[in-house]
Amino acid sequence: MPGALSTLGLGSQGVLTNDLLDKLKDADKAGSINPIERKQKSLKLQQAGLTGLKDSISKLSDLALSLSDATLYKNTTSTITGDHISVTSSPDAKAQNLSIRVWNIATRDIQESKTFASKTDPLDAGTMNLEIDGKSYDITIEDTDTLETLAQKISDQTEGKIDASVMNVGGNKPFELILKSTETGKQNHITVTGDMEFTQVGEEAQDASLRVDGIMVHSASNDIKDIVEGVDISILKADRTTETITIKQDNDKISDKVEEFVTQYNELLNSVKTMTNYNPDTKVGGVFQGTSEIKNMLGPLRDVFASTISSTGQMAEDFGIKADKSGILTFDRSTFSKKLNENTEAVQNFFVGKGEEKGIFRELDSKIFDIKKSDGILKSLKSNFDSKSLALSDQLDRAKKRLESKYEIIQRRFASFDAVIGRLSNASDTLTSLIESQNKK
Repeated sequence: MPGALSTLGLGSQGVLTNDLLDKLKDADKAGSINPIERKQKSLKLQQAGLTGLKDSISKLSDLALSLSDATLYKNTTSTITGDHISVTSSPDAKAQNLSIRVWNIATRDIQESKTFASKTDPLDAGTMNLEIDGKSYDITIEDTDTLETLAQKISDQTEGKIDASVMNVGGNKPFELILKSTETGKQNHITVTGDMEFTQVGEEAQDASLRVDGIMVHSASNDIKDIVEGVDISILKADRTTETITIKQDNDKISDKVEEFVTQYNELLNSVKTMTNYNPDTKVGGVFQGTSEIKNMLGPLRDVFASTISSTGQMAEDFGIKADKSGILTFDRSTFSKKLNENTEAVQNFFVGKGEEKGIFRELDSKIFDIKKSDGILKSLKSNFDSKSLALSDQLDRAKKRLESKYEIIQRRFASFDAVIGRLSNASDTLTSLIESQNKK
């Protein structure tokens, strides 16, 4: 033990030793320190369990909130018969079929200068005028400019509309100044006048052109967002082949979300059951055995699935969500999909609600909020556990100090007793020796 005397036990001939002190201290510790540490360990398990429950309930809350949002039931999905365009649809898009035929793809404008032997040699002084997108830009060529510095000057002074760069095209004079419009569309054709001549590379910049349900549409960009409400079309390549876009409600997304909710709900239910139950075979109880607040926490959620929700008399079971006697949910996806295909609005009304009437997931979201709120069960238990943790920590510190103080005193007493026994033993040995000596005489 700390501070132990190395000579302890010499006087008592191995009776009052440090080993004996350690054994006495360990026995005392088992009665005063270990019970507190066991309580701390048990409390830490409860705190960890509570954190896990809070995380699970937060996930369930997010899913309930998502399923109580009417926009989920308006999500659409789109399919295309070809590979010349890509399409995304928003909840604003109506279910429909669109016939698309791409005639031209929107392109950028590219201009090239004559060739130069060096990209770093000074150029002849002069001026350039660049016109693009209805604007005109005057560029001054200094006699200190090179192809590289002129390219940077053009890029900087044309407000990002023209990207100028130097290209190595090979040959005796391998360097050219290349002007490229940063945006597509015929309004981005570049017109160059002045002391440096440029030649058009390929065709001039052009707009995209396509037929949508037979109507000719032109666009400066290949990303078209305003032809059909809620439908964004991106042109990938031009091919006058007719493609069909099919837009329909994304029922799989709704079904996936309900299935995810059922899985999360069952995991939470099983977690609560494991944490609050007692196993008679193993004689081991959960971390919240006997904690009625946790055991009864999900009661209001179970009641929602067991109740008639809508004014039409429908229940969750009618939509493929069924609870067994223990509260575990099952989800019949085919039943749910059939309901969606028959009448999406009826599903939305049951899940979200209509007017003042709350749907099942709005009701669940409200019940979960009651569990999570500041004066709810979880916050109350956390506060209680935190208080217990502080109290046990303080109690343990005091118990350790008392134990150390007690055995410092006992150690000193042992040392004193050991010294007395040693002196008495020495005196006894001396007396015995005198008696034996006298008898010999």
